[in-house]
Amino acid sequence: MTLEQLIDRWRHDDRGPTTLVTVIAMVAFLMMFSVLLQTALFFHARDVANTCGEKALQATRSQQGNQALGLAAANACIAKSGSGDLQAPVVSVNKTLRESTVTITGKSPSLVPGLEFAITVDHTKPTERVTNPGGVG
Repeated sequence: MTLEQLIDRWRHDDRGPTTLVTVIAMVAFLMMFSVLLQTALFFHARDVANTCGEKALQATRSQQGNQALGLAAANACIAKSGSGDLQAPVVSVNKTLRESTVTITGKSPSLVPGLEFAITVDHTKPTERVTNPGGVG
């Protein structure tokens, strides 16, 4: 077989490219699926932090509320959501006469070991207080 015949056969032979194309396509598909799944895990963890932050803020800013009640509400909400939803959560609650603030930080679950996505959620609203509309006292 001459070199020209080998080159001609190589140009017109379809054996092999289907397997190669399938492998490349499957790798691309699995990478896109992994990115989609990682994104879903991040947004779910952020949603858990938002929900728990709102519950903690409600407990803190009420007239009878305090920082301990807000912290307990946040920790109970995080525990109820599950241990894998928001990893390494840290809750900070602050209440003054004017406003109440809750900050929740943590990490979303990761499909790739060592790849971490931080989540920080801040909620601030005015503290409920009794006022005298007449201006006396």
